[in-house]
Amino acid sequence: MVDVTASALMGVINPLLDKLSVLLEKDHVNLKGVNQNIAFLRDELSSMNTVLAMVAESDDVNPLVNEWMCQLRELAYDVEDCIEIFMHHLNRDGACDRFIDKMISKIITLKACYQIGDQINELKGRALEVSDRRKRYELSLSGQCSKSVVIDPRWPALFEEGDMFVGIDSQRDILVKWLTDDRDSHPQRMVVSVVGLGGLGKTTLANCVFRRIISQFDCTAFVSVSRSPNVNKVLVDVLLQLLKSSPTTEDQNRDIMGIPQDLYLRTLGYLELVNMIREHLQNKRYLVIIDDIWSKQAWKDIECAFPHNSTASRIITTTRIQDVAKGCSSPHSNYVYPMKHLDNDDSRRLFLKRVFYEGDCLLELKEVIDDILRKCDGLPLAIVNIASLLASIPTSKKQWERVRNSLFSALKQNHELEVVKRILLLSYYDLPHYLKICLLDLSLFPEDHEIDRLRLIRRWMAEGFIVQQRGQCLEDTGENYINELINRNMIQPVDINYSGRPRACRVHDIMHDLIISISLKENFATIVDNHKPSPLAYKIRRLTLVGNCEEQNLWQGTNILSHVRSLSIFGAVKKMPSLMDFQVLRVLDLHDWSNLEDGDIGSVGNLIHLRYLSLSNSNISKVPQQIERLKHLQTLDLRCTRIEELPATVAQLRKLVRLFLPSGVGLPNGFSNMEALEELSSLDVSRNSPEIVLELGNLTKLKVLGIEWFLGGSILGKARFKQSLASLFCRLGERNLQFLSFTSNSDSSVDFLIDSWCPPPRHLQTLIMCGLTVPIFSRLPKWISSLFELTHLEIFIEEIVWEICECSKICLPYSASEFT
Repeated sequence: MVDVTASALMGVINPLLDKLSVLLEKDHVNLKGVNQNIAFLRDELSSMNTVLAMVAESDDVNPLVNEWMCQLRELAYDVEDCIEIFMHHLNRDGACDRFIDKMISKIITLKACYQIGDQINELKGRALEVSDRRKRYELSLSGQCSKSVVIDPRWPALFEEGDMFVGIDSQRDILVKWLTDDRDSHPQRMVVSVVGLGGLGKTTLANCVFRRIISQFDCTAFVSVSRSPNVNKVLVDVLLQLLKSSPTTEDQNRDIMGIPQDLYLRTLGYLELVNMIREHLQNKRYLVIIDDIWSKQAWKDIECAFPHNSTASRIITTTRIQDVAKGCSSPHSNYVYPMKHLDNDDSRRLFLKRVFYEGDCLLELKEVIDDILRKCDGLPLAIVNIASLLASIPTSKKQWERVRNSLFSALKQNHELEVVKRILLLSYYDLPHYLKICLLDLSLFPEDHEIDRLRLIRRWMAEGFIVQQRGQCLEDTGENYINELINRNMIQPVDINYSGRPRACRVHDIMHDLIISISLKENFATIVDNHKPSPLAYKIRRLTLVGNCEEQNLWQGTNILSHVRSLSIFGAVKKMPSLMDFQVLRVLDLHDWSNLEDGDIGSVGNLIHLRYLSLSNSNISKVPQQIERLKHLQTLDLRCTRIEELPATVAQLRKLVRLFLPSGVGLPNGFSNMEALEELSSLDVSRNSPEIVLELGNLTKLKVLGIEWFLGGSILGKARFKQSLASLFCRLGERNLQFLSFTSNSDSSVDFLIDSWCPPPRHLQTLIMCGLTVPIFSRLPKWISSLFELTHLEIFIEEIVWEICECSKICLPYSASEFT
């Protein structure tokens, strides 16, 4: 599992190298050779990163190299922690306005820089030692001992007997129909692509179809492709099978080969092989299966060997990646078949057939089997291999329960389940390093947890996992990361909206176990869960507390939490560790933790590196005054809490990008100082002054805004609020507003806005204007026709003036428009 270590480590080092380079470009205090040492660390880590890229390509690595990589990983983490602290102290001066404050800050900074200079010098020594160790022990990139030949775990599926197939008949019949119907009306070559998660049975399905229709073709071939294919070898295999299955005479074979076929063909180049295959297939009807394709380029290299000869030839490809499947079947996108999970009945049938053959299970084992099948979630690979494991042990409830309870650890120790791991790991290996580290972050969430898409992206941003792309904001890049993981069937989308974006995602239980095993091996995360205990690392980097865990005494009186970067709590955890123990925390995610109390976050101001703070869906009732010390905070989520008022110090969070408020909270004066704010929801107008409402227009970067217009008849100065709101809308029209949600429970419409939005926001993409009791407008506003980028509209009005709609250039999906 070397590629796991090397590539995941590259995901740690690459962002660190960027951070070191940025630091060297800045004009900062240079004490005790700090600049030179930072430059040395950058150059040394860059060289080690190059070695890692070579290691990641090797299948056989010396065990000492693995140990060296572990030491390098811990060094990289410690360097990043030190640099974070150093940069924080360097930026202290800019936050002070008064001269005396600046002088005091400079003295503190000077002292801190001396201390950090010593730490950086120590890290330089560790970097030298890590570098020298590889040279001292002559650690080569490849292993020294001979290695046994590893059989591709997918190949046994080609030799399954037909009576062992379960739940595949209906899927087979669909593909057979696609491939064989209307031969006369569709004589062109057709490509059908089967796509799905590793272990779903794509190879088995393709083989089942192959057996069913093979007799209808003149020649056939079935080949598998690896992640890094030798295209010439694949073409040789194809040609050998085509020749063998063709009705050629012995003389023809001798004329073609002259010498043994396989030896001769392996001497040919790519173009010669392609031309030979095309010539052989020119007037024949052929059937070819290309199994497990990993890239569009591999398909392009192979596909050109198969001519469009109008003989109703057929090709089946299988892949784990949706974009590759579409590329293979293009331009016939209708012939992409998404492989389905087995339903409950078929899962049970497959399991019982593998364990008991034709018999039925003992009644006392039913509950255990139900638990195991729930874990497998319709994944045939997992069902078959767990069943094979259970078939080899006595049918004792106690022993079966032991297997059920240890499935997570068994994934590392048992031969049958090692097959499951190897097949799923192929998908992990194929990820770029920046997606590997994002995928590992999912290990911090409990099994079967629906993970909110935006919550996940914001956590990635806070951790620095998202690589900045030119011309694209980090959140959009994060969206691309989510889409790519879905495209590769590593995660499953939940509740896809009108724009094709999922509200949330989840991870298959077996994949989740695999991610956890990698995460623990890489010391990426520590998960404290009574149901799945894991050992505490010497240096915990990310910590998740799950359920009714009672492990908090383990770290009391130690500095084991001083290196934790992320803390997440799920379930009925009784007590969280003291925030005083955390020194480099970036993510504090306490969403939906019912036992959270105000005292638990009293010292949150000490978390000077915090970037993401979620207290949503909790019983918290106040925000500490010292929150102003969180100078790097990007996301503050207070939704669905008992907070009624924000401290004035919130306005000092100048790097805050997203602020999510519970209903009925007022903003402090001066909040427009939060110049980085891009998202604000939801602002209750009734709990704020007209001046505060108008001040929103000073937020020049605001993209997302939610407003609650809950003004009753008793509110004094209602006319001033209307004037402020109308003025605000005009000012927002000059900004880059992209999303606006406006909710009213007023007993009258807000027609004062119907013609006053000038100019309207030209970049607005989503507009939601809803009245809870009465229509929000008496008619459709004229400015609607000027929102040229609008894609989602919900509006509660009394009547529609169709002339206004017709003059608009807006093209809206039917399901996204709501005219009531």
